[in-house]
This record gives sequence, structure tokens and C-alpha cells, in this order.
Amino acid sequence: MDIILNTNRPPSADRDPRSRFRAEKPPIGGWLPGISITPTQTSVLNAMTDRLIPGGEGFPAPSDVDVVSFFRRYIAPEGQEPKWFPFIGESEFQARLDALGEEFVRSSPEAQVETLQTLEKTEEFFFTRIRDLTYYAYYSRPAVITAINANLEAGKDLRNSPQPFGYSDTMDDWDEQLLSRVQGTYTRTEDVRPVDVPADLLKSDATPLQESQV
Repeated sequence: MDIILNTNRPPSADRDPRSRFRAEKPPIGGWLPGISITPTQTSVLNAMTDRLIPGGEGFPAPSDVDVVSFFRRYIAPEGQEPKWFPFIGESEFQARLDALGEEFVRSSPEAQVETLQTLEKTEEFFFTRIRDLTYYAYYSRPAVITAINANLEAGKDLRNSPQPFGYSDTMDDWDEQLLSRVQGTYTRTEDVRPVDVPADLLKSDATPLQESQV
């Protein structure tokens, strides 16, 4: 028996109002496979991040936990408008790293700190992008989470994600006396009913997408 699959999209698919919002969201997990950077650019970036978050006292250096791969995923690749965090594109990012180059890599840690301090004053936009991405990248690394668990009393329950375990083992119980004083009303989900919207109201404020659905 031959089985014929219907490959036609349902009529509602093209009218799904969520479709236009999906196009306006940043890619979850960053841009894959990520931008390409040269070995020298990698060395510059590792040196910068190591100065921003020095390793030690049980914590790894950023260069030891591959923060570069995080940068590669979140810098907008060529051809994509950098309209989402960190708001910088591949070409500009690479050009800024090239401007620092081998001279920055070969300089002493103290000289590298001075260079970063100068960047913070003279090129605030670029410095802020590097700083913020360094924080996000570093504290997302499993090795850093493990270091926080081992070295910080307040961080012993920190996890990469609250799911599936949650934080029930560290949260205080609800205060039943306070809850008993809460007043208010709500409508149960099963009691919610649709509301008829006047046609003239729909027409007056409708977007082209909404008008196509009326």
C-alpha cells in the first residue's frame, strides 16, 4: 500500500502571529558555528580576559576555561546586523583585536592592565563589550561553577541551571501566617471565556497582520 504524505502547510501556519516575533529574537545559544578568529586574535582575547578576571585562590583563569568559544558564538557574524547583545559585529570585533595584536600579547601583565584602563576611557563601547562578555562567558563555565561551590560559602548550592533540581533544598519555608493575610481574587483557567471585540475597534488599530486575520 502506498502512503502519500501531505506536505502542504496548514492555512493557519502562515497566519501564526508568533512567526514575526520569532524573527525578532536572538538565536538561542548564540550564532552557530560561531565566527572565526585567528590564533593571534585568540591570544589577544585570552590576555584581555585574564587581566579582567585574574585566576587564583581556587579559581581558574578565563583562558583556562575557553571563554573564547563563548565570544565566537555571541559576536554577530558577517552579514548579520548586530542588533542584539553584545551589539558588535564580526568585522569590527576582529579589527579591534588586530589593532592590539602581538604587541599587547607580549607586553607584561601590568602593561596590559594599563592598556585596558586606557581603552576603558578612550574606547568605552569596545571595552564594555569585552568586559560584559567576559563576565557572562566566565561564570557560565562548569569549572567556574565548581570553583564557586568549593570556595564560597554562599555559592555551595549554585548550579549551571536551577532545573531539574530547583533550589528547594536552600529556600526557607513559606510563612503560613503571612500567606493567610493575603487577600485577592482570580479567575480559574477553566473559567476564562473569550471576549467579543467590536469590529470597528479591530479595524481602527489593526496591524496589516491582524487585518489579514479578521
